[in-house]
Amino acid sequence: RTPSQAHALMLTAVHSVGVARISARAHARGNAVRRVEARAFTASRSRNRNAATTVAAWVLKNSGPNTTEHLGEELTTPSDLPLTAARMVVGRQASDSVSLEIPVPTVSGAHAMIEVTDAKVMVTDLSSTNGTFIDGEELQAGIAYELEEGGEVIFGDEFMALYVLTKA
Repeated sequence: RTPSQAHALMLTAVHSVGVARISARAHARGNAVRRVEARAFTASRSRNRNAATTVAAWVLKNSGPNTTEHLGEELTTPSDLPLTAARMVVGRQASDSVSLEIPVPTVSGAHAMIEVTDAKVMVTDLSSTNGTFIDGEELQAGIAYELEEGGEVIFGDEFMALYVLTKA
């Protein structure tokens, strides 16, 4: 993808949040369950859209070994990522559209979107180059997956960008 195509895809993903998303578990259970869960998730998001200040105090704690031999250069260890808004984008460099910065070359410019409610954290890969993984399973781009408390998420680099979801 060209940078403009990747940017367009990220904007589409960010703006299409109103479209119902399903979890991997719902996908495995079949179409009937998907429709019910999609409506429930959409309804819960509508209630929380005006309640951005009530987002639970979640934090993604950097838990990787933070080694850089595979990159061939020394890097500053990425910090923990406090999840302070209802919707955030993870990327290599902070910008108007990227609010959670992981300054590692293997993290895409707009790598993943994170949606937070009081009850759960959802992660959507934005067609990143090196993938997004939850508990070792690669996410399919464009589909939101739940990250449970204590779960691991990797943004493209298991050495420098491995995080564990915890309450603050």
